[in-house]
Formats: sequence, structure tokens, C-alpha cells
Amino acid sequence: MTKMKNCKSCGKEIASSAKVCPGCGAKNKKPFYKAVWFWVIVVIVVIAAAVGNSDSSNEDTKYEKNKANKVTVVDLSGMTEAERDTWCDDNKINCTTKTEYSDSVAKDGFVSQSVEADKVIYEGDKITIVISLGKEPTNGEKNALKKAESYSKTMHMSKQGIYNQLTSSIEGFSKEEAQYAIDNIKADWNANALEKAKSYQQTMSMSKNAVYNQLTSSVEGFTKEEAQYAIDHLDD
Repeated sequence: MTKMKNCKSCGKEIASSAKVCPGCGAKNKKPFYKAVWFWVIVVIVVIAAAVGNSDSSNEDTKYEKNKANKVTVVDLSGMTEAERDTWCDDNKINCTTKTEYSDSVAKDGFVSQSVEADKVIYEGDKITIVISLGKEPTNGEKNALKKAESYSKTMHMSKQGIYNQLTSSIEGFSKEEAQYAIDNIKADWNANALEKAKSYQQTMSMSKNAVYNQLTSSVEGFTKEEAQYAIDHLDD
């Protein structure tokens, strides 16, 4: 059945598919929203709106970045570790510290910072600080350090005792290699002295005075302060 509609000009009922009204001759136009050109415009408007929102989002991000407090980086090389930490915390900068060997900077010396002084950054930005481990040790120095750590942990030897052992004919390390080991070993010499004191007291039934003398002898090589610490805590 043919769909009918009223002519917009004369009101006469005509077929929807008719190009002109038989009564008045007026053109029978389709509603604009059914026209192809209308939907082309709609698509263009939708795309433009999407692009506009994206640009707006980017602008908002830039605005938020600009709103963040700016920070002018300072020269961190002259600061202590505590002072660097304070500066980073106060300015809300994410500072990380890493270590590396250096032929030109002494151990624990400042090597570099990833963001140079006087440059402007923002809160939350990162700075990497590099601290020197000193010159990379030789294989002999590395081995001497491993031996020193073993003597400290398993035999609770003193600093002097370990040095003497490393340079003895038994181990045969050079004085330089042994000194590197002593300078770089991490040991609690008081704790070592106490363990030695307990061993002498328990296995040889020695008096406190005899233990003290043994600890400070050339055989053990503990300092007077280390030996006294051991005696003071022997009964703990």
C-alpha cells in the first residue's frame, strides 16, 4: 500500500514518493534529516567535537603541570648525604643514589647528578645521584676482601689479626691487597672480641683478666677498647 502524506503547500493528500504535488505543482521535499548531506554534517561535527575534547584534555594536563611548583636544581656535589636527602624531601623531588667505580673520584666522593644545577624542573621529577666506589679493585684485592670476610665471620678475628693472616706465608697476599681488604671489610670488631672472649672462657676456663690479656696480645690483636667491651659484656 502506497504511503500517503499531505502536501506542505496546499494540504492535499499525495503519495509520499511523488516528486511534485498533482494539485499545486509544489515539490515534494524529503525531511532534511533524511538527506545524505545532513548526516555528512553530523559525522563531521561529531569528529570535530572528539578532537576538541582530546585537545582540551592535553591542555588540562599541561595546565596541571604548570600548576605544579617549579624547582630550581642546586649543585648537590658540595652537600653531605643527609643534606641532599633534606633538599630532595623539602622540594618533593624523587632522588635516587647509585654507586659506580671511578678512576678520578675517591671513594664516597660525588661523581654526578642527572639534572644539572640551575635547571628548572617540577615537583615529582627525578634526579639520579652517582657516588664513587673509588678505583675498581684488582682480582687480588677482591680475593683478599673475601678471605677477610670469611675470617671475620667464622673465626671472629680482629682487624690486626686478619691483616697478619692475609700477609702471612699461608695466604700470601701483598700488603696492598691486605690493606684494601681491611679498609673495605664491614665487621663489628667489638662483637668479634666478645665471641673470642666467650670462647676462651668456655673452652679454657680463663679468668676475665687472662681473657683481656689474650685479646690484646699480638696473637689476637684486638685494641684495648675492643677487649674491654668484650670483658664488660662477657656475662650478658
